[in-house]
Amino acid sequence: MALFARLCRLFQRANVDGSDTREGRKDADLPSERNEGRSRGTWRMWMALRQTSSPVPVISKKQFEKEEKKLIKEIQLTTEETNELRDRLIYVTEGSMNKRPYHRQNPLYEKLKLKEKEIMTFLHNLEMENMEAKETKQELKKETHFYRNLHSRLLMEENLIKKKLMTLQQESKEVQADWAIIHQCLLELNLSGKDEQENSNLETPEYQVSEAARELGLATAEEDSILQNELPGQEAPAEHHLQHPQSSSDESSSI
Repeated sequence: MALFARLCRLFQRANVDGSDTREGRKDADLPSERNEGRSRGTWRMWMALRQTSSPVPVISKKQFEKEEKKLIKEIQLTTEETNELRDRLIYVTEGSMNKRPYHRQNPLYEKLKLKEKEIMTFLHNLEMENMEAKETKQELKKETHFYRNLHSRLLMEENLIKKKLMTLQQESKEVQADWAIIHQCLLELNLSGKDEQENSNLETPEYQVSEAARELGLATAEEDSILQNELPGQEAPAEHHLQHPQSSSDESSSI
């Protein structure tokens, strides 16, 4: 602000030539070093004109605004060039803040630098944890996909086993029914076999002879008892008579 006030006072005292303005406009497009040299030359020329020339009338408001805008542009260009040169100097000195010629040690800067390091390490750890979490997430996705497929396979196998079990149960029921029928048939066959065996035994000659001998023995026994009742004194003939039928029965059994 002091610089602008000084310039305003100077513009009120004297007027700048058109050549100086043209040179100032050309200098705005040149590099910073040439601009600084020419600005110094114009300043010296202006000071010399101030000392030698007579007082001139005050410039108009429009010219003052133009000159002010021109000076503002020049100041902006010089600040941009200084910033660019400063960045180049930082790049040459490997970007270290401590190697800058205008750097001053500041405790707040050191604290901020330490905090920056802590934050950067924390961010690095977060990135690593994020990568690990992504890897574990991918592994869990694979495991869930595998177990889902396994579960579906187990369900399919369970359904197949249930179907097989139902068929086996149906077959077992049919087999049990067949077995019951076969068992009933066997029982009937056994009964019929026994009946046939009894009938065959009755039809055999040996069975008929034994039955006849038995009936004959019964008849002789009845006769003997009758004779004993009628003739109690004649025992010997009775015994002889009893032995004769026994011998006849033995002969019939041997036959």
